[in-house]
Amino acid sequence: MATTPVQETLMPSAAGFLTLMHAHGLITQPFTIPGVTRNHAVMVSLTEIHPDGQPFVGDAVMKVCNVAAHDGGVDVRAEISWDSDLPVRVSFLVS
Repeated sequence: MATTPVQETLMPSAAGFLTLMHAHGLITQPFTIPGVTRNHAVMVSLTEIHPDGQPFVGDAVMKVCNVAAHDGGVDVRAEISWDSDLPVRVSFLVS
């Protein structure tokens, strides 16, 4: 009986970054993150920030639509379904 070779998967190191912005509607926003290249995997999340500075799940629907890493940063297309700007924390996980 033939066996299938097992491929070892190495866990790459990862780094997290946070930034704050005020926005609403459909946006495309570039973020500068030194050291990021087009070959990095980048995950992004959005969280509304309460006036007391704490993250919370509010009534606005927030979606990350597209994420594209490039040399020196990340472009994010997102939708924040609200009629006016909201304080939003953008979290990045880069590996």
